[in-house]
Amino acid sequence: MRTLIRVAGCAALLLALPTPTLGQGFLKRIADRIAEAPKQVAEETAPADAPSGGKATAPAPAKKASSSKIAYPSELPDPEGFAAVKKAYDDFGKVRCTGCEGGYAYDGWPVFPRDETPRPYNGSKHILGEFAIGHVHRWKGAESQGSLTIVSEEPVGGFRCRQLLYRLAKGSASAERPGLLCWGYANQFAGSQGWNVVY
Repeated sequence: MRTLIRVAGCAALLLALPTPTLGQGFLKRIADRIAEAPKQVAEETAPADAPSGGKATAPAPAKKASSSKIAYPSELPDPEGFAAVKKAYDDFGKVRCTGCEGGYAYDGWPVFPRDETPRPYNGSKHILGEFAIGHVHRWKGAESQGSLTIVSEEPVGGFRCRQLLYRLAKGSASAERPGLLCWGYANQFAGSQGWNVVY
């Protein structure tokens, strides 16, 4: 029904035009706009570096944003594929626990002995910074034996960092994941620098 109304409106408009040549010019302009509309939409949505006269056959690869200066170790990116490796490690160490929140505990979480050395809150990060390179810290979970090795110390993203290796063994099966600990300010509110777990 709307199409008929539009056609009737266009016909009435054409009849109102003073000469046939003016009506033909008007119709030509409308036809040209209709024909150019898809091309204009394609140009507006095409990548900026696509050739202007041709069709883009494949999207241009995403350009990497220029890396800005990383201010805090927590802003360092995880290695590619890390989420899957960490999940496999956590799942391997997941054990039922009736007294734990959510009903599970994780053997993959390192356990550090309590001593009388004064350390700030969450002081285990500082213990990892005190261990010598090559040191292996061991703990026993409910079902697995765990170890954390201080593999090396080298700069990452401008920070002094320590590469770690977490490993769990249960019988003949095992799981492991990398870790990274870096020295710096935790965030803009931190009053002093310290060791920060990146991943």
